[in-house]
Amino acid sequence: MIPVRLRLHNFMCYRGEATLDLSGIQLACLAGDNGHGKSALLDALTYALWGETRARREEDLITLGTDEMEVELEFLLGDDRYRVIRKRSKRGRTRLSALELQQWDGEGFQAQTGTGSRETQARIIALLRMSYDTFINSAFLLQGRADEFARKAAGERKQVLGEILGLSAYDDYEQKARERVRQLEDETLRLHGEITAIEQELKEKPQRETELARCEREFAQVDAKLREAEAALQMLRDEKRELDVKVRQAG
Repeated sequence: MIPVRLRLHNFMCYRGEATLDLSGIQLACLAGDNGHGKSALLDALTYALWGETRARREEDLITLGTDEMEVELEFLLGDDRYRVIRKRSKRGRTRLSALELQQWDGEGFQAQTGTGSRETQARIIALLRMSYDTFINSAFLLQGRADEFARKAAGERKQVLGEILGLSAYDDYEQKARERVRQLEDETLRLHGEITAIEQELKEKPQRETELARCEREFAQVDAKLREAEAALQMLRDEKRELDVKVRQAG
């Protein structure tokens, strides 16, 4: 994931609009006095992608004296360009949030947003193949929490390392392999049933051949009798024809 453009609106110390354009920049260094918004830019990046920052509450990210904020991040992922927009507003006791995911198609950004923020967030994590917890334990070290990974329990460290190394992909491969094995087992059972049926038919072949020979003999006998009956019928027809002729002559 390569950040390209970051736009802030009433985010933490950035009142109004502020834009950071990183197009064409390979290496960047954020420098300045304490309290001038360096860490806020990094918070904006993690907030846009995961909705997570150092702040305890999301409302604390809204610039004092304002009631809404917005963070927009454009980034490259391989050959694809994406844009994430995350909004938050507070008016009285009402708290509203919005999250959008868009993808560039060569002419403009097209919506890839899910049916809700939770589904959209899941799509973003699937694209990045990295959760917030993995990010702050690998590519990004939080200020004052450089030992974040070391302080985790053994199981949590294993999970983080698994995500960093992409071991979840192997879990997917294993699941697909298991499904394929089940399919092949079902196919094997089906073929085994067919083979059993064929073997049974082969066992009955001698009996079937005997029955066939008997039927052929009976057919030959019946056919011979049929021919005799047809011949007798023809003789009767001929005799009747001769009698008809004699009757006409006698009359």
